[in-house]
Amino acid sequence: MVSDSSIKRCLSYPKLSLTALYFAWKLLLLSIAYLSPFPGYDTSTTLLKAFADQESDGILHALAIKLTRWDAIYFVHNADRGALFEQEWAFGWGFARFLSLIGQSNSMSFESSRFAFVTASLHIFSPAGLFLSAPYAESCFSLLNFAGFYLYALSIDAHGNKQHHLGDDAALLLSGTLFGLATTFRSNGLLSGLIFCAELVQIVPGLREEVRSGNGMASLPRSMFLVIAGSIMALGSLYPQYLAYREYCVVASPWSRPSWCTRPVPSIYTWVQSRYWNVGFLHYWTMSNAPLFLLASPMLAIMTLSAIWVLPFPDGRRHREMKRHDEFEMKTDRHWMSSTGARVVGRLAIPQAVLATLALTTYHVQIITRISSGYPVWYWWLASKIVSRKSIQLANFQISASLVVRWMVLYAMIQGCLFAAFLPPA
Repeated sequence: MVSDSSIKRCLSYPKLSLTALYFAWKLLLLSIAYLSPFPGYDTSTTLLKAFADQESDGILHALAIKLTRWDAIYFVHNADRGALFEQEWAFGWGFARFLSLIGQSNSMSFESSRFAFVTASLHIFSPAGLFLSAPYAESCFSLLNFAGFYLYALSIDAHGNKQHHLGDDAALLLSGTLFGLATTFRSNGLLSGLIFCAELVQIVPGLREEVRSGNGMASLPRSMFLVIAGSIMALGSLYPQYLAYREYCVVASPWSRPSWCTRPVPSIYTWVQSRYWNVGFLHYWTMSNAPLFLLASPMLAIMTLSAIWVLPFPDGRRHREMKRHDEFEMKTDRHWMSSTGARVVGRLAIPQAVLATLALTTYHVQIITRISSGYPVWYWWLASKIVSRKSIQLANFQISASLVVRWMVLYAMIQGCLFAAFLPPA
């Protein structure tokens, strides 16, 4: 565990310390990638036009090749010439467009500065590791998802009353827009819309009571803007699906249309995920995949325990453990009450909990170590354990929070070496 004196020195210059940590960690991961054996287990990267046209033996060229592995090959290929084959539509349309555009040419504050610093440091050492530096969608997704969560939090009325504020509405709509953009990078961005649903579920009973009592409908504007924000977010998934449907089901000849065009919900994404990657409920539950479940189990446990930690009880009370952490009392420049902050964070835990469940039951489970990087609640949970020097209770076992951090660092380093050599898991 890092000593108190070291943390105090870092807190004297928090931004400089975080910047130094970030670049030191990235330099270490990139060094591991550069020093890994070349060309690796698979030579597909060298066939890409972006690298085949170049005859450079420089450091940057070699590093670019070693970072373009697994899904990154699809992203770079799509950025270069668009999606030609249906399975290529499984990879974030928005991120491919972002890479193409480039080729062509913790804002929330907490009571404890130590808590905020540790939280930001944990994101730097995320087990996503080299995936956040390679041409994968995770880094951009994290930025957009974090920004969306932040704007949603700002849109919550600070004083607990039901007055209508135009600034709150603008923040809410912009939040939905950022979630929509995040969804074009990674499809699990859709899960962020669950925070809108959770608030609507809480508002609707009160709205009914307002109508019944004849005291006006103060909750109606907020409800309407939640629906609009959710609709904007949904466009991030629907628009790429529409482009694929138009190409394969409308423009194409009738005899060449694929079977998914006639489905009740003609989604190319769910079709190619199932057909080419065997994604589906319990499809991954085979004995041969048992090591991958074991590999993903630490992150699944972390995301589940942290979600339980902040999810509110049915009667509105917070989890008992949450009350014991003064470090978790939040405020912004609008001076939130702690109960409001807890309610917001409880909603942010919902997408994370659903993501962990889907990773366990439906996805290729090992990807949870990288797609978890875009969800803030588990960082807050682990930071609260570190700052308060509390152990993690798992069944009858006590696990030190510092042990989890060591696992994150070790996993990211080993995984970075394997990734650069084009070896699983990815």
